[in-house]
Amino acid sequence: MTTPVTVGVIANPASGRDIRRLTTHASVFPTAEKANMVVRLLAGLGAMGVERVLTLRDKTGISTLLMRALDTHRAVAPHERWPAVEFVDLPISDSVADTHAGAAYMRRMEVALIVVLGGDGTHRAVAAHCGATPLVALSTGTNNAFPEYREATVAGVAAGLAATGVVPAEVAFARN
Repeated sequence: MTTPVTVGVIANPASGRDIRRLTTHASVFPTAEKANMVVRLLAGLGAMGVERVLTLRDKTGISTLLMRALDTHRAVAPHERWPAVEFVDLPISDSVADTHAGAAYMRRMEVALIVVLGGDGTHRAVAAHCGATPLVALSTGTNNAFPEYREATVAGVAAGLAATGVVPAEVAFARN
């Protein structure tokens, strides 16, 4: 694990937006809500002492909205501890290759864990490249078998407790 305590975050901009949403009259999972989930995640991680987050850039707006939220946080609530956010400098292909490369990079950087926002496919893509790095799974996909829905702030608190070692790995994590 790296020092300072570092967590990876991978948010799939395409999750929850596939054709099944149209054919079943289901709502889409908007980009803005994914960015809001990352913001809530940061609040929980920061409150538990996580100092650094590595995340991916994208072309659909999650990273842009996140940068805006970070600027706003610095301006209006600097007393609330959030981790420093670093956008990983990897090529953007707007495909699953971004997820594969991001997960492999985060594993090489020895993040304490990776929080994944996506559906079944996103989580499979991360799991294929994360090695033994634990995953915290947040659902933003369509008709998921996995993961279940979790509130992002609560997930951030739980992930922060695990990443900092306050809750031991054998208690915090279950193989799934």
